[in-house]
Amino acid sequence: MDITLQASKEIIKIESNVLSCIYSNIQNQKNKPESGGMLIGSIIKNTGAIIIEDCTSPIDSDRRDRFFYFRSINHNKTLHGLWRKSGKTKMYLGEWHTHPTAHPTPSYQDINNWKALLNNCKTDSRILVFIILGTESIGFWIGHINANEIIKIGEVNHAK
Repeated sequence: MDITLQASKEIIKIESNVLSCIYSNIQNQKNKPESGGMLIGSIIKNTGAIIIEDCTSPIDSDRRDRFFYFRSINHNKTLHGLWRKSGKTKMYLGEWHTHPTAHPTPSYQDINNWKALLNNCKTDSRILVFIILGTESIGFWIGHINANEIIKIGEVNHAK
């Protein structure tokens, strides 16, 4: 099932295939490390709506531990491939990763990394989307490009 979020002027749709990719990496066992990747999608002309259609999955060159994830630059190959294949309409829209906690909250390191991305990334989007998957819920945040503010825009429980 897709998720659609509203954040003031922003409408963000996250497609089910992206959510399936993220959920397949849930840290529901003690030996599972954090996972993450890029969020990739399009901006719908004349509406500004953002559709997250693709994501990258963890790869061997990532650094991963129970409480740590660092995405390697090799994810850019997937991003560039999707950008070319889509006629330059699919772009970088943010990041996702997992936490081994029930209800995820961004760590100090997460916030610092997100702020650095907001100040340094190259994308046509006005915002970046950040997703953290916990063991019982998934949280959603946005940050405006070139701004230092990150806002939580939603959380969805998924545990039964």
